[in-house]
Amino acid sequence: MPRERFALLVGLLVLPFLTSLGCSTENMVTLKISGTSTSEEREKISEKAKSLTDGSSNYISSYHMNDTYTVNVGPVMDVKAFVEQIDFGKVTKVEERTIYVDLNPAPEAEEPPAADPATTDPAPMETEPMEEAPKGEAPMEASSEE
Repeated sequence: MPRERFALLVGLLVLPFLTSLGCSTENMVTLKISGTSTSEEREKISEKAKSLTDGSSNYISSYHMNDTYTVNVGPVMDVKAFVEQIDFGKVTKVEERTIYVDLNPAPEAEEPPAADPATTDPAPMETEPMEEAPKGEAPMEASSEE
């Protein structure tokens, strides 16, 4: 649990510092990104997130734990507009100011095109009519000779 304690400690130390700089937590968003594998990849994501903030002075902090890369960035006044600009993964969920992004989403299954019966109907099968059993009589079962 040392990583969790470290993350908590960073959060407790960083948030008051941000407030003193004028970047309140009200104007920050948190990105929870799954699927990052390299530090270069995480650096590119951080730079992109920072470029999506409002204004020229911005703040960014990040940490990587287990399979999730967490980026706190601000100021962001319009979360919806921020989400619409994310192009480094698939946004899977937005909860208030927390945005979940899957960097390597599974490909979505493509729906087959609607079938046109005039062009895709298989050739009709030739069938012979079945003999009807006379009413009141049960159909004969095949007998086996032993």
